Amino acid sequence: MTKQELIELIESLHPEDTKGELTGIFIGRHGEVITTDSIRIDMDGGRVILAQKGSGEAQTNKNNWQKELEFARNRKS
Repeated sequence: MTKQELIELIESLHPEDTKGELTGIFIGRHGEVITTDSIRIDMDGGRVILAQKGSGEAQTNKNNWQKELEFARNRKS
């Protein structure tokens, strides 16, 4: 997926699909499944960052996402 494709997808979402929480799911090559609510999209770096629940990085990842969201909202103002 490219950044532009992600933007197109988000811009064309049905209104009911814009509400609620997101869950990140990682499926490893050995079938292991890890879910998390610690998701950050780093558009500068072109990365989707998932931090496993209970890891030391999960809260940091969430905090960084909040900072990026605040920055984006301030740019709109």
